[in-house]
Amino acid sequence: MIRFAIRDHFPPGAIGAVQPEEDIPFVRDKLEPSAGRLNDRPLQVLLLGLAGAYANVVAYGFNYGGGNHQFELPLLNWLRNPRLYPHDPVREAFARFPTIFWPAVAHLSHWMSAEKVLFLFFLITKVLFFVALALLLRPRVQDIWLTAFVILAIALSPTLNDSTPLGGSDVLDSTQTHTSLAIALLLWVAWLLLEQRWVAAAVLCGITVYISAPFSAFMLFAFAVFAVIDWRRCKKSIMAAGVLGAAISAPWLALSRGVGYSHYPNAYVEALTAFYPFHFTLRGPEAFEVLTAAALVIAAALMILVARASGPRRDLRFEILAFSSLLPVVLGVLLSVVHLTPGIARLQLLRADSFLILYSILLVQMYGANLLEASTRKPATAFLVGSTAILLPLSNSLGLVWWGFIGMMLWADPQERFERLTRAAVRQPALRGAISAALTAGMVIAWSRHAEWSLVVVLVLVTLAGCVIVGTPRKAQPEGGARRIVCVLATASCIVVAASIVPGISRFWNPIVAPTPLESDWRAVQEWARANTEIDAQFLVPTYPCGFRAFSERSSWGEWKDGQAMYLYPPFAEVYRERMVAVGYSWQKWISTESITENYTHLSWDRAVALARQNHLRYIIQFRDVSYPGVPVFANGHYAVYKVES
Repeated sequence: MIRFAIRDHFPPGAIGAVQPEEDIPFVRDKLEPSAGRLNDRPLQVLLLGLAGAYANVVAYGFNYGGGNHQFELPLLNWLRNPRLYPHDPVREAFARFPTIFWPAVAHLSHWMSAEKVLFLFFLITKVLFFVALALLLRPRVQDIWLTAFVILAIALSPTLNDSTPLGGSDVLDSTQTHTSLAIALLLWVAWLLLEQRWVAAAVLCGITVYISAPFSAFMLFAFAVFAVIDWRRCKKSIMAAGVLGAAISAPWLALSRGVGYSHYPNAYVEALTAFYPFHFTLRGPEAFEVLTAAALVIAAALMILVARASGPRRDLRFEILAFSSLLPVVLGVLLSVVHLTPGIARLQLLRADSFLILYSILLVQMYGANLLEASTRKPATAFLVGSTAILLPLSNSLGLVWWGFIGMMLWADPQERFERLTRAAVRQPALRGAISAALTAGMVIAWSRHAEWSLVVVLVLVTLAGCVIVGTPRKAQPEGGARRIVCVLATASCIVVAASIVPGISRFWNPIVAPTPLESDWRAVQEWARANTEIDAQFLVPTYPCGFRAFSERSSWGEWKDGQAMYLYPPFAEVYRERMVAVGYSWQKWISTESITENYTHLSWDRAVALARQNHLRYIIQFRDVSYPGVPVFANGHYAVYKVES
């Protein structure tokens, strides 16, 4: 029914003079690659990629020591000095970390600080990601300015710069890790697959296995789907790609100690889901996060139907790429419901939503841009859908806005009510002025009362104003007017978003994110421990925040983040459960990090001392506002350190 509804909204004759499919090269060769169309514009692709990378770096900055660095910087310390963290079971996980990224960082850090090395990798990762994005988009969106604004919307998108709604994974991240680099490289693999460059895609994917094997495995679904489609035309290339990919990745399987396990501890899956359920099951995300992911996928599917019904150029290979990224997510959901085994859980299939979310947004934007490029008998409606599609990723309202966009596409003005309204506004200056005044007042009220919604109101205001302009009679409408207006709209929106994200003018040349007062005090505790305690000293630490080992180079006991070690060293699951239960962690159900922090503050002095003596811990760290009878050996605004007497 949806298909027919879309066709009613955008009938085949609506977009100019549409040629039959067999007469349109782009449609006729739907499964053919776009090779050769970029030979005359490599500089454009490079500049678009650099602009997107710079915008993203300026907007979100570079974070050192936060996020996954809380577990990975201790790994880096240990790689540089294996004497660290004696008697700490987490070392077993460090020894099994299956990536060449962190050993490479450790090697390079002999010549410069680890922070500088990671910052260089951070810049390289951003450039690789956005240049690949430009390669994907430039042949598929004809207007270079629309391409630029699609890339900028991705770069500034709060959705793509935060955890993904289903798998709690990353697309863009201000903390440089091996995962960030792998995602950027696999975006190049996706482009190579779209261009039917099978051998190059397999080689690059095989190399990426050494950086992040799980994310490389997600790409195998795309390889399998395209292999079926391209088999007749590319049989030899596909076979060669399979042999080369297997040969390149085989040594990783043979040499990585943490890959295979035959005997998992009891309740291993329970421990993984108690630590962080988002990677394995839908029991972790909130309902609005699931609805957000569903809205993105449905919006992409509806835009495919709009493109099919209304005439904008389609790219079937990109649609297939997006569909292939849905397969591991659906498989992960089904297996988590039917039977989540330890081996399946370690694959973290729900994290494939990193690609699903990105490709879904790109599909919506691409076809929205193509809708704007086409001439139509309903220009205001096409402008409304197309411009909104390009700019939706800028909104931080997530599911609510995307579901609104779905409603807009389903409505799509079959009786041309919206067209008649815009024509009426053009003919009646008083009505046009009243609408503009009402929307301006709404924008001002939203900005002052609820800044979070201000961008949405700005988008509504300028979009409707643009609809009025492009809805003018055909003779009075300037050539390319819709594209010019959407460029103004996109510029204004990007400025509003950047102004709300970028904290100060210095970020434009110094993207390093300064630590908050709480983070500074936590780092000060670690630096005191490194300077004033023995290398084998162990600390009872708050369950959250984590990362005590990172700057102290001392062992900690009771960190929530230690659960990450279970992926690499499954026997640690039993140790992790004992420690979390001992410090008051809510084991049966995932709770927020704020609740994890609050639970630790309820740990009594007697209980803390008993845990310390039982586990040979020399020091106890507690939040400063928690009253303990002991005298701290070190304290600052947020934390206090107590020495445990023998």
